Amino acid sequence: MKILLTGGAGDLGRDLGPLLARYHDVKVLDIKKPDNDLEFVSCDISKSEDVEQATKGVDVITHLAALISADTSTQFIDVNTKGTCNILEAALKNGVKKVVYASSVWAASRGLSVPYLPIDENIPCQPEGMYDITKRMGEEFCEYFYRMYGLNTMILRLCGYYPVEGFSSEGDILWDKIDLPEFAGRFVGTGPAFKLTNAWDLTQAFKAAIEDEKIQHDVFIIGLGAPFMREDAEGLKNMPLAVLEKYYPGASEFFKEIGVDVPEIRFWYNTEKAKKHLGFSPKFALQDVMKQYYENKEK
Repeated sequence: MKILLTGGAGDLGRDLGPLLARYHDVKVLDIKKPDNDLEFVSCDISKSEDVEQATKGVDVITHLAALISADTSTQFIDVNTKGTCNILEAALKNGVKKVVYASSVWAASRGLSVPYLPIDENIPCQPEGMYDITKRMGEEFCEYFYRMYGLNTMILRLCGYYPVEGFSSEGDILWDKIDLPEFAGRFVGTGPAFKLTNAWDLTQAFKAAIEDEKIQHDVFIIGLGAPFMREDAEGLKNMPLAVLEKYYPGASEFFKEIGVDVPEIRFWYNTEKAKKHLGFSPKFALQDVMKQYYENKEK
């Protein structure tokens, strides 16, 4: 398929584009050209005529382009809101089959004030900052274009993407290079908690959304999920290691060995919907990391 990847020079796009090109014909859209050899079109997504021209002849638009920070609210509106609307309008005019929209879990909540745990796709949306609000508006636009015009729209609420040093291009752990404290800490709320750790996982999530032929419109949380239950909430705040031991026997010793102080875990995500309906989950869960760690330690 011919895929248009907006925001191809950004943090996500520059890692996603080359790997996605292993499977599909990828054209990158951005203001500036990324450092790769993929087909490129320069375009400001806030300009509707330019977007309409740039989106001709593609099957799927994977829409990453967005501002995470800006000097004014107007800048957020121009790119994240108007830009997303322009993408959807152009997709409709040009007969694009699907738009995969890169949203954020912040479109619903930043996690600290939620009515229940774990956070899933049905959590009531209470966006806080302007970035969060404009991402939520993008989701609403996707739903509207599906409901009114039948445009296939898939929303991926990303926990985020912040790559860790030490993965192969196939997403395998390179044990002589991996930053293990940072990687393992992601599963328990340290650093950029619950964010995807490598380009392989990022690519497989978008590939699954692009290639799905059954779902016409839906929302999926994409990130490092956790098996914790609602009744674990107090324990995760007060005695997180005790709860971790219940799900990951040996976790206390593991985190001690690698030098990670497990903090109180105040929220976490349920990512089972993406696993069930898209067939996507990150390549490694915490138990896989622990198992490989001890296997390599014995060598």
